[in-house]
Amino acid sequence: MAKFNLYTTLIGIISVLFVLTVYSSAFNFVLKILLTALGVGVFLHSAWLLYSAKVNRQVLKITKSKKLIRKIFLLDEDERVIKDWDLYGRVSVIVGKDVGENSVDIDLSQSPYAAMIDVEHAVLNYADGDWFIEDLDSRNGISIKKFGQNRIYKLSSTEPCKLDFGDTILIGNCHLRVAD
Repeated sequence: MAKFNLYTTLIGIISVLFVLTVYSSAFNFVLKILLTALGVGVFLHSAWLLYSAKVNRQVLKITKSKKLIRKIFLLDEDERVIKDWDLYGRVSVIVGKDVGENSVDIDLSQSPYAAMIDVEHAVLNYADGDWFIEDLDSRNGISIKKFGQNRIYKLSSTEPCKLDFGDTILIGNCHLRVAD
């Protein structure tokens, strides 16, 4: 990348020197205009390449720093993993209890706290590169403990909440951790 930036900068400098040489030359007026336009075009193109390379590096840095959520882990009281579910390739996941007449993707019916969980308690949706959770008008609601914070947030039943890597979803007393 450093060589690309160096070469592109040199092309920009050479194009400016070219324009100055053409402008002070003995060429006729039309030829001066054409060659000057060519030199300015090359300069602007090299400036655009440098700018777009900088923007692309910033986007790449942001993308690399963002950890992707690929799994949901059911944790016990000591935060040990009891069960996990893969989210790879999914766009929507229903969380609840599989009681026969319905089918959920994350089945918490075997959890010790199953009585606190609705048949269809929540839905996770993947949109624009992020996972969101929504409460499906459950009796006991949903809370989120954001990664690195000690505070627990109660979800609104009318607004989805964006999930980040390491967040813990609290459904009843079930703890679901989102991770890769």
